[in-house]
Amino acid sequence: MLLDIHTHRLLADASAALLSCCMRDVPLPEGARFISAGIHPWYLTREDYPRQLEWVVSMLNDRRVIALGEAGLDTLASTPSILQEKVFRQQIALSEALCKPLVIHCVKAWQQLITLKKETTPRMPWVIHGFRGNKQLAEQLIRQDCWLSFGEKFNPEAVQAAYPNRILAETDESLLSIQKIYQQLADTSGIDAQLFSNTLRENVRTVFTI
Repeated sequence: MLLDIHTHRLLADASAALLSCCMRDVPLPEGARFISAGIHPWYLTREDYPRQLEWVVSMLNDRRVIALGEAGLDTLASTPSILQEKVFRQQIALSEALCKPLVIHCVKAWQQLITLKKETTPRMPWVIHGFRGNKQLAEQLIRQDCWLSFGEKFNPEAVQAAYPNRILAETDESLLSIQKIYQQLADTSGIDAQLFSNTLRENVRTVFTI
């Protein structure tokens, strides 16, 4: 059962993790069972983005690809903002055309992200990965029908705002197990660990239709 919706580390139980990949990661681990493929704003240049886009499109023939991303906007990245938005829009379009959820990386570009969400009116779920923002930002994103995925570092009030209907969990680059992160999130929220786990399992099924 998929529990970890965003990781760059494929651990022993590959069936529990959604491995996030970009063209830099080729060749991909053969053991991966679930994959998200995207163009990360950190690794985006004018010269190579057409090749990266071709790679993402080619990856969609792989049945293991159940999501697009991570894609998004990052004001701290060296990539020009105009190019970031152009490529993000292309990945939004792919997500919609192929009916796959979009896993999003966003750093200090929240208003731009919300504006794009309103403008593009996507039908497919948008999952904000590694969310560390405060309760107010969490509530603002939830009002836009975004899902929030929490990892090792998180704001407890934001977790409480997202639970039960808009919350997911991930390891990203953490060495902690996804089970440990579930436990930490449940403890912080004052929720029974088994109930918390069951709720997130149902949310995973809802978002990724698996």
